[in-house]
Amino acid sequence: MNKLIFIGLLPFFLFGAATLHAQEAESNVAITLERTACRGVCPIYTVTILEDGTVTYVGENFVEMTGEQVTEIEPETVALMVEAFENAGYFGWDEAYDTQTVSDLPSVITSVTRDGETHRIVRYIGDRTAPLALPFLEHWIDEMTHTVIWTGIQPDISGISNGTDTPMITLQRGVCFGACPTYSIAAYQDGTVVYTGIANVTEMGVHVYDKDDFLVTGAAQIAQATGYFDWEDSYDQFVITDQATVTTMIRWEDQFKRITRYLGDPNAPVGLVWIEDSIDRLAAEPVG
Repeated sequence: MNKLIFIGLLPFFLFGAATLHAQEAESNVAITLERTACRGVCPIYTVTILEDGTVTYVGENFVEMTGEQVTEIEPETVALMVEAFENAGYFGWDEAYDTQTVSDLPSVITSVTRDGETHRIVRYIGDRTAPLALPFLEHWIDEMTHTVIWTGIQPDISGISNGTDTPMITLQRGVCFGACPTYSIAAYQDGTVVYTGIANVTEMGVHVYDKDDFLVTGAAQIAQATGYFDWEDSYDQFVITDQATVTTMIRWEDQFKRITRYLGDPNAPVGLVWIEDSIDRLAAEPVG
């Protein structure tokens, strides 16, 4: 009798599996990210985002979780991401930036599909001719899909070169359990400011702005005068829970400092909050 019941139910299981695969097939790939190997311990993984919001991560090496993991984001978010890539100019960029002036570095491969058209770009990390927005968009995919929970690696914008320099100042506001604005700012000595909107902000995606260079150098000078380089590396006491974390980084002359502040820690210097606000003003228009 049990065998008969099993046999009778089997077609329904097969039908359900077939339906699931059919549904998966109907949802097209919208965005992909692949980080390749190098001769060191570079994280190797891929991320695939479907139009329906399905996110598939496959970790290969030098990440906390290898193998496949699947999660979801809103389909509206996927459409917004594709639009943000388009607005950044992605579909007009070259298919490869792969000059190897420095060897043994990894590549990052992205693809975006818009209205049935797929554009794929290979960027060798040592090639500094790629548009500045491209590496920020790569990090943005990681941020939007929260790959840190699988890779164990928090996206870091402080090392992204604009062709000659790395950022003089960066700010990254993290997530919380509410509707905290989540975004990052990178400011270069020549006045270039890159804003990346992640969640709960008026402008999403990557935006590159040309500011007066003295605004950037002035912010770094004020930080030095305020005592930034003498403060602790972190202020992370959880007196009040469920708040966000803000991380700043400043390079000035021969000094380098990164400070992480949990917004609920009462021990952080008041001057640190002022510095964070001054960095926000470098990208005052897009932050909302």
